[in-house]
Amino acid sequence: MKGVSSMMAKSNVLQSSVMYIGYLILKEIQKHENGKVSIYDVSKALKKNGIFSSRQVILGLSFLYSVNIVDFEEAIIWVKK
Repeated sequence: MKGVSSMMAKSNVLQSSVMYIGYLILKEIQKHENGKVSIYDVSKALKKNGIFSSRQVILGLSFLYSVNIVDFEEAIIWVKK
């Protein structure tokens, strides 16, 4: 069909997007009953999902912080209420 472009995204591109990494971080926070998680736990969870770069962790946290979802102090991250 002429004029119709299909949007195909490769899975590795989606897995490295900041929104997906933010989702994984929020999912890890949700697992803890007190609602707080350390950066080390987040890093382990992201490594299990194939994200090994510290740059990706920083970008994911920066995205969540910029949209006012999370806050952090030292090595602890939590969802704002």
